[in-house]
Amino acid sequence: MRFDLRNLYATATDLSPEERQWLRDFLSYQDSRASFVRWKFKVADAGLVRFFDEVNQRIPSGYLSTVAKACPAEGFTLEVRDCRARPVEPDATAPLAWLRDYQHEAVDRVVRRTRGILWIPTGGGKTEIAAALTQRIPARWLFLVHRANLLDNAAERYERRTGAKAGKVGDGRWGEGDGGFIVATFQSLWAALKKGDPRALALLESAEGLMVDEAHTLPASSFWRVVMHTKNAYWRVGLSGTPLARGDRRSMFTIAALGGVIYRFKPETLIGQGVLSKPTIRLVECRQGPIATDNWSKVYRERVVRSGVRNDLLHEMARLAAKPSLLFVQQIAHGKALAKMLTARGIRAVFAEGMHSTEWRSKLIRRLVDGEIEVLICTVIFQEGVDIPELRSVIVGTGGASSIAAVQRMGRGMRVSAGKTTFEVWDVADVGHRWLEKHSTSRRKAYEAEGHAVTQTPSLHPPPP
Repeated sequence: MRFDLRNLYATATDLSPEERQWLRDFLSYQDSRASFVRWKFKVADAGLVRFFDEVNQRIPSGYLSTVAKACPAEGFTLEVRDCRARPVEPDATAPLAWLRDYQHEAVDRVVRRTRGILWIPTGGGKTEIAAALTQRIPARWLFLVHRANLLDNAAERYERRTGAKAGKVGDGRWGEGDGGFIVATFQSLWAALKKGDPRALALLESAEGLMVDEAHTLPASSFWRVVMHTKNAYWRVGLSGTPLARGDRRSMFTIAALGGVIYRFKPETLIGQGVLSKPTIRLVECRQGPIATDNWSKVYRERVVRSGVRNDLLHEMARLAAKPSLLFVQQIAHGKALAKMLTARGIRAVFAEGMHSTEWRSKLIRRLVDGEIEVLICTVIFQEGVDIPELRSVIVGTGGASSIAAVQRMGRGMRVSAGKTTFEVWDVADVGHRWLEKHSTSRRKAYEAEGHAVTQTPSLHPPPP
């Protein structure tokens, strides 16, 4: 089989019936929820998503290397003609003295491969790598994020390292800086595209290089559509500490748009080098009786949010945990109730609501670091893009099965600071309901998959001798 490679798609120029059938089967997966892919791909009634477009005889370019690896085992040969136009040449003399060795390796890998995913653990300096890429490859870069706080963090890091002016599109702003590095939220670009705002399409099509932060979020319907408008982005890079850890198979969309993993650096290696702190992870069992309902919302409300025994356990964790500490919850009502309970029991605790401004959240973090607050209770808004090197512990009160969320919450404490080489993770091992038990097991497996040891105990206190 032969393909012509372009930035978004690779088009077949010669396929036998056998090769065509194999591509149909190989580049497909079952997903009954994926109705949005009708925008670009054929979806069978049962939810079979096919990445091989039979009408146009093409596949997303990110999958070409995957196809190339699989062909020999099937007895097929693959020829590729690269029809892409490289917009700029890499600058081998670019000064990148601030990078660590592994970050240099990641940049060099992008230069050689032109596209793919950089699997860098939380705290490993993904935005440092992003800033370096703009200097090593002096293209017009678009950096896509899914939260406003990530927008500001990336722009600030770029400006600090390069001295140039970053563009910012999102959170009510639309400025393109000097054009070399524009940070934009997916949500703002998608909203502008739907309104027919010509600036959005012009910005997406002007990108010569694309970087997607937290690339595991790309399979979201609107995010995918935004990325697939970057038809002139020759360089295509995904950055994530959990790029392929989704519980469904939609990670295929990340690979389709960007390519496969081209570089990975594991947390234990960075811990050994003193770049990250070593986590001590403890799951403490919380036994509760059965509940007569099969409604997940009711189970979560009664066995997590309103559970006296579980909230008492979270209080004990907060009392014993090293300070300063972050305590994660899923629901605002839960966070408010825990803040009230911990304060009444003598712990200086504050709940940081997602509706608070970025400036207000920054003030809360300063108060936490200064010791005015012992435990900062927070929702998912603190799960990504929050840098608190002084953090000594993380308490997980959310429950939930998401491997990505588990790793990201743990990552909040992995940054090093003066005198800090370890930190604590406290989590609840729910016992007594099959869903909650399954979710606890999923979180434990997520910690272990990152190479960390996990201790599970029946109580907070060791039994008497």
